[in-house]
Amino acid sequence: MEKKFIGRQAMTQWTGLEPPALLGVAIQLPDQTDEEVAASLAELGELVATAGGRLVGSLVQKRERADRQSYLGKGKMSEAGDAARAAGAIQIVADDELTGLQIRRMEEGTGLPVIDRTRVILEIFARHATTREGLRQVELAQVQYVLLRLAGGYEGFSRQRGGIGTKGPGETQIETDRRVLRLRVKKLHDELAEVVRTRDLQRRKRAERFTPLFSLVGYTNAGKSTLLNALSGSRVVTNDGLFTTLDPTARKVELPGGRPAILSDTVGFIRKLPHGLVKAFRATLESVRQSQVVVHVCDVSNPAVREQIEAVEEVLREMDALGLERLMVFNKIDLAPGQTFEALRHAYPGAIFLSARTGEGLEELKGRMAGILAREVEEVELAIPQRDPLLREVLAIGRPRDQQWEEGMVRVRVALPRRFLPLVERFRG
Repeated sequence: MEKKFIGRQAMTQWTGLEPPALLGVAIQLPDQTDEEVAASLAELGELVATAGGRLVGSLVQKRERADRQSYLGKGKMSEAGDAARAAGAIQIVADDELTGLQIRRMEEGTGLPVIDRTRVILEIFARHATTREGLRQVELAQVQYVLLRLAGGYEGFSRQRGGIGTKGPGETQIETDRRVLRLRVKKLHDELAEVVRTRDLQRRKRAERFTPLFSLVGYTNAGKSTLLNALSGSRVVTNDGLFTTLDPTARKVELPGGRPAILSDTVGFIRKLPHGLVKAFRATLESVRQSQVVVHVCDVSNPAVREQIEAVEEVLREMDALGLERLMVFNKIDLAPGQTFEALRHAYPGAIFLSARTGEGLEELKGRMAGILAREVEEVELAIPQRDPLLREVLAIGRPRDQQWEEGMVRVRVALPRRFLPLVERFRG
């Protein structure tokens, strides 16, 4: 299926020897340190590279707040345009989400095409979505992004030019396009609502089988997919890049004691993740809200790991999932040899430190997951008629350690989930 993205045709112009060059610009607010701004711009550079471009320089303006009409001040816009041309950049990218008016004024002030961080993320999403659901979610986020910017900044979307996400639908069609886009938003919402209903049905079926669900969450490129493969023995494709996992993946994991669990991988989070993207990916993120335990995977080798943890928690808060039981996992200890983690151990008591790549610490994680499940089960003795349909469920769920088959009856000692016990109460004793 063809990926729909505004700018997809412009992307074909990038087939030369070098990817297009962009200049990054950012606002530094009074409560931000130089290190924080530098880290955010470095991450922007990674995003641009993942989208197919390269950041050739950056420019920061210290302000009390971003200019509501033009983001940067007038003099700084002129400076940014000169710096971009001197570095050979064909486009300017802002390290924040811009309004349509801000994009238009920035283009007038710099003399170059301007995009924002959100548009770069949308391009990456468009490249990595593969399933019908993922493609629909990406398209919904794209359409909503453009729809919000039709007023005041539409001219910026109407020009055909090189760079990231730079082909728009044409200024003379504003009203027509607005109506078409709104209809498309409604259709996409309806299709994704059906996905949510299907997922809810699957969740109920899983609940009937009493198979616990653990959801992997974490900052993008924290190693969630690699951990999923290591725990389940599956071969989910992994790449060293941002947002390489968009479509949800679930695998069965056998834990110590023989009890199974379902482990689900999700899209990675990131700082400054726009609210619209969280809403668009509601269907994918539903698995997090429906899980029993959230496994928060962190890249311990990243110097900004604490800031990344805060960014993930902010998204969980927005999803109303912050109250779920969480298991903190610090991954990639193999990339930080000799480093001590005492400060993190103190800040996050009970956290597990491991390497999904080498396998170190995986058994501890499996044991902790099994311990969580053990809290939810109780060993009971049952006497069940052989013809009763619940017998098969009991034997499948409980993994009995002792059973005696008598005439017309089976006596069994078995550990069952507590919520399953009311169904077999009449067979106890």
